[in-house]
Amino acid sequence: MLSTIVQNRIVCWWRQLNPRFLLLFGLSVVNLLFMHTQMVLLVEFEYPFKPDAIFSNVFSCLIDGTFFFLLSLLLMRGRVKGALLLTFILTVLLSFCNVLYSRFFGHYLPNLAILQIGNMNDNDVMGSTLTGFRWMDCYYILMALVFGWLYMRYDKVTLKTRWLRTMGWLWSAILTCVVAIILLFGFFRDHDLKTSFIRFSPIRIQYVLAPNNMLYRSGFLRRALVCYDDFIQKDLKLDDSQKEAIRREYMDYRQRTMTATVKGVKNLIFIVVESYLAQTSDLVVDGKEITPFMNRLKRDSMVYYNGHMHPNATIGESSDGQFVYMTGLLPLKSEITVNIAKDKTFCGLPATLMKTGRVKNTHIVVPTSPTFWEQDKMNPRYGIEKLYSKFDYAKDMNDYEDLNDEQIFQMATQVEETAEQPFFSLVLTMSMHNPYTKCVEHGFTLTDESLSEEYRNYLVDCHYTDMQIERYINGLKQRELYDNSVIVITADHHAHPVYLNMGDKVSDELPLYIINGGMDKENSWTGPCNQLDVYTTLLDIYGVRPEWRGFGRTLLNVDYQEYPIEKIQLLSDWIIRSNYFSLSQ
Repeated sequence: MLSTIVQNRIVCWWRQLNPRFLLLFGLSVVNLLFMHTQMVLLVEFEYPFKPDAIFSNVFSCLIDGTFFFLLSLLLMRGRVKGALLLTFILTVLLSFCNVLYSRFFGHYLPNLAILQIGNMNDNDVMGSTLTGFRWMDCYYILMALVFGWLYMRYDKVTLKTRWLRTMGWLWSAILTCVVAIILLFGFFRDHDLKTSFIRFSPIRIQYVLAPNNMLYRSGFLRRALVCYDDFIQKDLKLDDSQKEAIRREYMDYRQRTMTATVKGVKNLIFIVVESYLAQTSDLVVDGKEITPFMNRLKRDSMVYYNGHMHPNATIGESSDGQFVYMTGLLPLKSEITVNIAKDKTFCGLPATLMKTGRVKNTHIVVPTSPTFWEQDKMNPRYGIEKLYSKFDYAKDMNDYEDLNDEQIFQMATQVEETAEQPFFSLVLTMSMHNPYTKCVEHGFTLTDESLSEEYRNYLVDCHYTDMQIERYINGLKQRELYDNSVIVITADHHAHPVYLNMGDKVSDELPLYIINGGMDKENSWTGPCNQLDVYTTLLDIYGVRPEWRGFGRTLLNVDYQEYPIEKIQLLSDWIIRSNYFSLSQ
């Protein structure tokens, strides 16, 4: 008797749930689950998963799917069938965009990635995107066919569900409570919403340090609630303990200041090479040196070389590398840094050298448009006065065509001929940018079949860039600028193994060359270091002693010590989001 009652209740409950509705709704949730599964395969997560992470992920997908459905229901004015279709479309787009984005940047799609949509006008970016498609993307086509067949089969009457109104009221109550709590805590903390408890919670700190892990566990809705200030882009308000932690760290100069090594007044020429790997140095393939000129530089007594520099660039790729070198801060891990930093104040390397009289003028030469990665807005933040882009090149260029390395160094040479010395010059290269399905044709070929075609193409591009750097350096010597310049050659970030199709056979270490820096190789550090250290090292070389000397360590110290990178990451995040340097002036 009891079992019959239970069975009847279960049947009644199941009928109320409406299996047709659940089937179509479930396909949207499957889209999110597929996305997270692909991310596990594609992305390097910050720390290993715990067993409960999978259950948290499934729960977060259900929450996100429900949120998308309720939003769609609102947009469709209560029409359930239309809301299910819109929910499916939204989850497909979110899933596919995240998977495609992760193949290039190794992260979930950040909150404000839409602000960089203008980068899609770039030829190299478009080419890279087209190479990102994989056979597994057929999943989206197959799922769309299944959903479409079921959707056409079920009419709007059969998709009605009695529990829909109850679910709507339940979720409305939950969201109301969440908003009320945020407002309540915001009111009692200086009446400022952005200083609410969510901003300083342990969850928010985990997003700062491990965004991939936290998004996998908590989903997009929870990230939006915790990181809502990423959307509104307002300054984070630091409390006294946070300000003290920042100041205590950067005021510790024991590993940041040794002794000036530059004698007299010298230009600083900073060459940032696209996707440059240290392992190309001294590499020989088919009996040919890949970078013969850079190899000779390594053996020059006037050149400091370190081939063990760890990349600090994150979601922002090239813009992140530039940001680290120019500010002495780590870029954000949970957001594209320039989206937030373009409205902030920093102690930029060029600005500091200008203030202390080490250089008289500053400029940058870029192979792209001036708006690519917010160059036009970020360079003034660093203290760079003049920006020369592909639109300033002497010959007519297609709007979608970037300068190759021969052209970029030609323009850098022309700019330097009229620049008053001493000057600061930042030159960005492009020819080693992916995709590596093709290479720069310049008479240098490789045939070693043990290497992937993509890696061979990359090495051919490395050889081409090596040739252009050699021509540029020789030109500096002819114009008598070489001896009167400190020349830095390094990478913006590493070349991702997924582009090179070499698995784990490629190291992500970056090279660092400092020419005429007066660095004694015997008394300088040549072991593992960070991109973050370059800012501090250059200030040390020039004998500049401002209060802010970066969060890095000077490489002039043979007793260089590793430092807690997670702590520096958190402090950098606070500085960037709070506009710390503007407030402290």
